[in-house]
Amino acid sequence: MNLMILDADLKRFAPRGHPEYLAALLGGMETLRAAGILDSELRLCHFMGQIGAETGGFTVVRESLNYMTTRRLREVWPARFRTKTDLELTPLIKNPLRLGDEVYGGRMGNSHPGDGYSFRGGGFLQTTGRSAVTRYCKACNVPFRPDVLDDVSLTLRFACHEWVEAKCNDWADENDLTKVSKAINTGSAFSNSKPVGMDARQVWFAKAWAIWGSKGKADQPPKESMTVKEVAAKVVAPALVVVEGAKQAAQVVAPASPIETTAAVVKQAQEVQGLVTQAKGLLGFALAEPLWIGAAAAVFVVFAFLPKLIQRG
Repeated sequence: MNLMILDADLKRFAPRGHPEYLAALLGGMETLRAAGILDSELRLCHFMGQIGAETGGFTVVRESLNYMTTRRLREVWPARFRTKTDLELTPLIKNPLRLGDEVYGGRMGNSHPGDGYSFRGGGFLQTTGRSAVTRYCKACNVPFRPDVLDDVSLTLRFACHEWVEAKCNDWADENDLTKVSKAINTGSAFSNSKPVGMDARQVWFAKAWAIWGSKGKADQPPKESMTVKEVAAKVVAPALVVVEGAKQAAQVVAPASPIETTAAVVKQAQEVQGLVTQAKGLLGFALAEPLWIGAAAAVFVVFAFLPKLIQRG
């Protein structure tokens, strides 16, 4: 399968998306193809879901560190600021440079003053940190510079490299949104940390699936045809139970009194009703699995002869 992304599809997916994001995607088909992202609907939809969530529908080029309240700082970085007083946090309000060094300085390779702000999140997967930028520049054979994350088209190459490096195609093939999200947001598909913004990632994946997907549901892989063994377990075994139940329902032992006769008739009616319910369930299965309608139809031929079976019993 070799999928394409069209301008009209992108506008449906992200109506408020910045032109530079849309242009980068339309001009980046070969980059996406080389990363294996266009090989299947699941891969494309998971990729689009992640970049849609990370960029707010292609509206965020660089992470904003311009916060207006101390409460919002605590909401975004609870582990870091939960115990800080308003007096301690006030210097970070409306001060992106200082906040950048506070939250990102001394980690992710940010070792110079101002690195936290210079290498704050940017681009399709909001790449963050001097180490990541240095690694991706080297992998993509482009010169390293502090403002490299402002180049949207270049960040698509970074995003594809990260996608492949984190084995996201494998998790997309399994339709495992959690593993894909963990790989992108926490650095490992097997991390114990919960990815930030999982609800948004689910929403954007579902939106992508509505545009580029064609089988199954957004939260489930395309359904595979069942094997003969599975059909035997699903259709034949229940059918045998139904037939045996019909025979047993037909075996009436003469009761000792009219009251017992009435009770026996009621019980038989309830058993027959149960058989009918099972038959309906098998019919529903047959309709959901067209390849096995023949198998289920054979079972219903048996149901058609239930009255005769009852008489023989």
